[in-house]
Amino acid sequence: MTTLIPVPSDSQSTAARAGDRPFQVWDFHPRVEHYRIALWDEITRLGAGTYELTVCGPLTDGGAFGGGKRPYFREFPADTSKRLGVSMLQWRGAEKIVAAEQPEVVIVSANPRNRSNWLLPGVVHSYGGAAVCWTKTHSYSRIPRIIADTIKKRFYSRYDRAICYGKQSMTELTALGFPADRARVAQNTIDTRRIFEDSADIAARGEELRAEAELTDATILLSIGRMDPEKRHQDLLDAWPRLRQLDSVLAMVLVSGGPMLEDIRAKAKQLDPDRILVTGRVPEGDDYCWIAASDVCIYPGAVGLAINQSLALGRPTVIADEYGADSEILKHDQTGWRYPRGDIDALVQTMSSVLGDDTTRDRITGAAVQMMRDEVTVENQARSIDQTIRDALQLTHAYRQREKTT
Repeated sequence: MTTLIPVPSDSQSTAARAGDRPFQVWDFHPRVEHYRIALWDEITRLGAGTYELTVCGPLTDGGAFGGGKRPYFREFPADTSKRLGVSMLQWRGAEKIVAAEQPEVVIVSANPRNRSNWLLPGVVHSYGGAAVCWTKTHSYSRIPRIIADTIKKRFYSRYDRAICYGKQSMTELTALGFPADRARVAQNTIDTRRIFEDSADIAARGEELRAEAELTDATILLSIGRMDPEKRHQDLLDAWPRLRQLDSVLAMVLVSGGPMLEDIRAKAKQLDPDRILVTGRVPEGDDYCWIAASDVCIYPGAVGLAINQSLALGRPTVIADEYGADSEILKHDQTGWRYPRGDIDALVQTMSSVLGDDTTRDRITGAAVQMMRDEVTVENQARSIDQTIRDALQLTHAYRQREKTT
């Protein structure tokens, strides 16, 4: 049994006792997205004087995909290949570089199809470091469940600690045999602080977008998300002849790009060119403003972090009833509305309920805003990750050796 050594809460005294560089924590991501920058900034702040965060992965011009540069970014190109017909990923040279530089803690965004994720824990353990996975656990796969679970059990058993995107992730991870006392929930979210700090500016820009689209007097039903089959935009188009009967000024706005953009745009034009707008990709920040401009938001498939924006902005939010850590914050009749995915009758009925009951709508949206302001925050997510990093540091040979000399 491992004897844990407490990590002092005073980061400066920890650094002084280390008498050396801060402990090194490397966080590998297959795609370094810009919306994570606020989270990494907060983790960097929490760890100052105790550990130094390095975010590793494919970058765009030295910064995250979507823009943004930080001194903690480090380029690690990702190579893809196929093995037995399965697409595999690997960070180029990661195992050799980690072995050479020996960061005390290595965190990976868990994906069993990434070969480096199988190899890095062994490399880290070889010099006394600790390996952490950051995981949703749940995944959609054509592999039979019994085989997928066997693979996942072997995969997660390599890691010392786990960061779970949500409570559902934790439940599934522990069902795979991962010890509950080695995992911690860091509820997945985006930085909603700008929503509460800049609400007036976001709302003003939303009114501009309404006017530019000639929708000033419309009731806007908005869906925002990458246009691919999993997002199920076709369900909205199929439901539209019945949805438009719910409100004489109802208009539908579909925001974002993706492989199905032109197909969706052509179908929308054929179906109702006057009351369906397909915007395509919008400038960064206008996604928030379109949500602020809407009257109801709906996400019919592959529910993701856009619902965090909708809930924080106080928009009535309807989602397909999907399993997953991203969607779990929306509880039916408490913080939003759910309907069975793919059930067009239920979709229309749910929308009718939302549009027809002002009192219930205000109660639910008010509860959602409070949750996003007080609970599902990037600060709380960062604190959970920071504590997991500190737990992992307690396991490292390097940490124990340094403590012995002080």
